[in-house]
Amino acid sequence: MNAGAPGPHRAGRPPSLSADQVVDAAIAIVDEVGLDGLSMAKIGARLGVGTMTLYSYVRDKEDLLDRMATSLFVDLEVPPGRGLERLAEYFRSFRRIALAHPALTRLLAGGRVTIPAVFDHLENLLTELQHDGVGPEESVRSFFSCLSYTIGFVVWEVPRSRLQPPEAYAAQWDELIRRLDPAAYPTVTRSARPHVGSVASDVQFEWGLGALLSGIGSSGAEGIAP
Repeated sequence: MNAGAPGPHRAGRPPSLSADQVVDAAIAIVDEVGLDGLSMAKIGARLGVGTMTLYSYVRDKEDLLDRMATSLFVDLEVPPGRGLERLAEYFRSFRRIALAHPALTRLLAGGRVTIPAVFDHLENLLTELQHDGVGPEESVRSFFSCLSYTIGFVVWEVPRSRLQPPEAYAAQWDELIRRLDPAAYPTVTRSARPHVGSVASDVQFEWGLGALLSGIGSSGAEGIAP
């Protein structure tokens, strides 16, 4: 994965490195130790260069973080389809890519949603949605509702069912409910019990995405399957 974002060109760059290599090294570190463990010194050590050399390829750490966030969008394309169903497939793909590098999703959750890559996708999707008959306001509301939902869901599901087997998460729920007093929590311990163990799963994501888009469709947007 590489960000492919334009950056400053400076004379004297060592020919053995590229900005994409710097970004890829940073992503590898973040995948291993998380965003809090990322430093320019660690990137330099991984690449075998001094820290100052990295600034020949990225302006500063903020530029690097923007490039890392951009990398989430490199392999995303606006899918075929019609109306809001097109959005559903787009955000399914977004989630799959985000789950491969979940720490990068925190960059978007923390505010990096105005990088050029987001605008490129926003322009493309809004254009296609409006061509499909979704109104201007509905198309904007739909995109950002799905974006915030998907980012939030990935942040929610990673520690629960990605950093451990989904079966372990379900077992944890079952153990918690087993300890509850049924008289105090009759609904949780009975009718809800079969379902709470899958609240960080593909089933939950699809249920929430479908409910979200159905709600948008019922508010007047066109082009969503019933």
